[in-house]
Amino acid sequence: MLTPRLQLLSSTVTRLVRRGAKASLTKIMRKYRPEELAVAFLHLTLAERMQLFQACPDDEYQTDLLSELEVDIAAELILGMPPQGAAKFLQHMDPDDAADIIGELPEERQTELLQLMQSGGQEHLEELLRYDESTAGGIMNPNVFALPRGMKVHEAIEALQDAEDAEIVFYVYVVNDQEQLVGVVPLRRLVTSKPNVALDGIMTADVISVQPEEDQEEVAKLVSRYGFLSIPVVDQSRRLLGIVTVDDVIDVIREEATEDILKMAGAGHALMESHSVWTSVRVRLPWLLATAVTGSVNALVISHFQASLSQVLALAFFIPVVLGMGGNVGTQSASIVVRGLAMGRISLGQFWTVLKREMSVGFILGFIYGAMVGGFGILKLSSTGWHNALLVGGTVGTSIAASMTLGSMVAAMYPMLFERLNVDPAAASGPFVTTTTDLLGTLTYFLVAKHMLGL
Repeated sequence: MLTPRLQLLSSTVTRLVRRGAKASLTKIMRKYRPEELAVAFLHLTLAERMQLFQACPDDEYQTDLLSELEVDIAAELILGMPPQGAAKFLQHMDPDDAADIIGELPEERQTELLQLMQSGGQEHLEELLRYDESTAGGIMNPNVFALPRGMKVHEAIEALQDAEDAEIVFYVYVVNDQEQLVGVVPLRRLVTSKPNVALDGIMTADVISVQPEEDQEEVAKLVSRYGFLSIPVVDQSRRLLGIVTVDDVIDVIREEATEDILKMAGAGHALMESHSVWTSVRVRLPWLLATAVTGSVNALVISHFQASLSQVLALAFFIPVVLGMGGNVGTQSASIVVRGLAMGRISLGQFWTVLKREMSVGFILGFIYGAMVGGFGILKLSSTGWHNALLVGGTVGTSIAASMTLGSMVAAMYPMLFERLNVDPAAASGPFVTTTTDLLGTLTYFLVAKHMLGL
């Protein structure tokens, strides 16, 4: 949710853009950071975004703004510029941000822009573009501050003071003559050490690093687990390629969480609010197929027990609550397991432990709510006779307990199985869990009813 300050900025900017008040826009931008102005771009058309971008006070502000915009919006703006102007902005951006934007462009435009850019920046960008955007190599910044292991502390501090182009320096990485990573020195340790001590005398030699092919989610887990502000990226020979900083990790966590939420809702894997209606329909249609198919199977199951329903019509009243309780507890269990897998708190080796725990939770919750709803059913049907009311209430209560136990089991099992098959566990937590728990709940309800009521 936007803060009142950002809500006011967004509405003011939108109004001024539509009035064509360029001078007023420029004046506002001098009072707000590019990070704040980027919010306003989410609610504008492409033409309005171009108009707002052109109203920026200077080139530096425009460059910073491009870095803060959503990648697809920044790519749209770059496509709308003359190639020379676009190349100029990309040259002055951090290589990882520029690579993300270029990766969104058509292939011919990528080639054209890379040819226009300076050789140094072009080499970095081409290297970054070789990696998948969701890997450590795709999000790393190659402008890393590294020094030779034999350098003295006072020389390292002087080098640090002169380092203008390096990424934000949290640590000094120490390399040997072959540019291989051999150690790391936290900034605090550097400035508190004696001036004439060599870096290899104060460095930590056991450096936790990642390779460029490592998935960005695994990188985020490492940074979160160890509390790093940055993590180095090295190749197989330990040559230092770049670093992934904590701000990139925050973006990764946000992206992965958004992707998981959308998958769990069965809405695809990317936010679709800026896409056309038909694109959204095409993305979401397959995810709902399982619901439609299983719903049809459910209808067949219910029709099979039509005679039972006709004998005890009260059973029909409780179908929604039996299915709803099983589905809801299943969604809760699936969310917990998916998040545990994503954060590294649950491993595949804990399969049976997790399954037993979630089934136990489901059984206890099912016993509590089965007693509550079953008791309500007994009171509601007491006018038909206490014997009949007790049988129907007992059927409902037992079915809820069984449905919630099975729902918790299935919901915990699906993500673990998907993880074993190297499929995103979040994909198991939406339609798959809901439809399976509905089908199991229906079968359980009528089988319990057939046994307890003698139908």
